[in-house]
Parts: sequence; C-alpha cells; structure tokens
Amino acid sequence: MGNAKVIEFPKEKSLRKRLQDKAQEQKAALILSIASILLMTVFVNQWLVDNDHHSLAAGGTRNVASFEPAVFARDVKWEHELAKRLNGETAFAANLAERPTVRDELVFGYLEGKYGMKLAKGRIQSLEFIDAQAGEQPMAIKDEAQFLKKYADAFGVQYSEVSATESSNLEHVFNLIDSSKTIVGQAHFSLDDQGRVQSLRFTQ
Repeated sequence: MGNAKVIEFPKEKSLRKRLQDKAQEQKAALILSIASILLMTVFVNQWLVDNDHHSLAAGGTRNVASFEPAVFARDVKWEHELAKRLNGETAFAANLAERPTVRDELVFGYLEGKYGMKLAKGRIQSLEFIDAQAGEQPMAIKDEAQFLKKYADAFGVQYSEVSATESSNLEHVFNLIDSSKTIVGQAHFSLDDQGRVQSLRFTQ
C-alpha cells in the first residue's frame, strides 16, 4: 500500500470528457451524413444516365440543355471515388478512437465522476464520494453483487465470483472468490442513512 495514491475526479473533469465524447460523435455523424448525401447523388446521377441511354436506344433525340455525357460520366466517377474515400476515412477514424477502459467506464460513466479513487498498480483499492460540496448526492447501487461482477477488472483484487456475507443498515460486505473457489478478499460498501454508497473499499 506504500505506492497507493489518491486521485480525485471532480465533476468538471467528467463534464469535460462528456463534451469531448459528444464532439467526437458529432464529427462522426457529420462525416456519415456527407457520405450519405454523396451516395444518394451518385445513385440519382446513375439513374439519369441509365434513362438517357434507354431514350437514345429507343430513338429519342431529346437531351437536357447543356448536357455533356462525357463530363457527366466523369463527375459520376469522381463522386464514386469520393464516397469510397469518405467511407474509408470514417472507418479509419472509428479505429483511431481511444477505447475507454473498464475503470474509465466505472468512474466517468456509471459513477458520473462523483467519486475519487485510491489506486495501487493501476487498479482501484477504494472509492469515496467527493461531490458533497457541489450539492451532489451519493449514488444508490441497487444490485451491489452485479456491480462488483461487472467492474471486476477495475478493482485491485482478482476474483470471479462474489457472495454476500455481513450486512447492516450502514455497511454491506461481500466475499470475493477466485476461480479455485478461494476467498481472496472482501468488498465493503459504506452507506448513508438513505442506503446510498458513501465509499467502497477492498481488503485482502
């Protein structure tokens, strides 16, 4: 525990990250919209070209004013190429997007940045509610066992199963069990009088 450090994540950081995520989503949506419009233009142009060919084959001589087949075909080819390139860039941008870790999803997503965490070797040793001064309330976790299972990879104890053991109005304790059915630690939820989680700590 000598290397443990406390990192607090105020709500402002959580909000900034959510705004950055929203900007990324809007950018991706814009690229997809442009690609969709181009594809629609390509299909309409192709349909017009096909109709014109059918008219000529039937002996028709009527053409759209200022219509030049060679130029029109060149534009269709350019639109096809641009649509393919945009589609490729969209896929490339999606691959470059940094995938959030389980810890990020827990702290910034589920817990909304309301809890500071104590880390050891990159894993969470404890969580503590920190936003009381901002007028925020702690979170109520309805299914604590499922919570522990879902975010197991973020915590400092290696386990695959959980089992409720001690319980009171202000504390819920779970045994943490590894794949060999050995109890390797415990998770302690400290609650307020409304049943909301003030802190979570792990012991071994």
